[in-house]
Amino acid sequence: MVSLPQRMRKLQTKLLAIRLGSGALVLPHDVARIHMRFAAKINGGHRGPRDFWRHELVRLKYHNPTVPMTIDRTLAATDAAVMEVHFSAPRDSTSDTPPTATTTTSPATSPPPTRLHPLPLTHLTAPDILAALVALTKATPVEATPEERDELQMLEQHRVKSARDSKLSLEVRARQRREAELLEQARGDVATA
Repeated sequence: MVSLPQRMRKLQTKLLAIRLGSGALVLPHDVARIHMRFAAKINGGHRGPRDFWRHELVRLKYHNPTVPMTIDRTLAATDAAVMEVHFSAPRDSTSDTPPTATTTTSPATSPPPTRLHPLPLTHLTAPDILAALVALTKATPVEATPEERDELQMLEQHRVKSARDSKLSLEVRARQRREAELLEQARGDVATA
């Protein structure tokens, strides 16, 4: 069984991978929703959207929990993959008339108006999709805090030490196995003589 400190380091590494990385972006407040459509199979140029969904979208959602991000994987492999970025429409400041009871609607009955910007994703890689999303939305990357940098450095030191210890352990086990084989061979030679 793996020791508790090893399991905690592995968990810390996974949590840091979600908090930091290439998809760790803060979207502007006017981004209302992101919707991706791509095929379940990677044929036909759908590998990039799938990789983006699995790796980058996790970080994007972590840093933007209020932005709905939906996925539709029901397309055929021959259809074009697309990401739709919905922006909230700017408020009409030219109207000086106060709203009346006949012109107001409940927010629950009508969604706020949005502008839609489709991004074609077919045959793009995950970094290309991320770059296109950043260019469209003007998202800002999340920088690591000093505590997170210290934690990353500590985890890297543990990883290097663990690799070195693993190599030493393999050498010791190989030497023990070789000695056991030589001993068995010597015993076999004595038994046949």
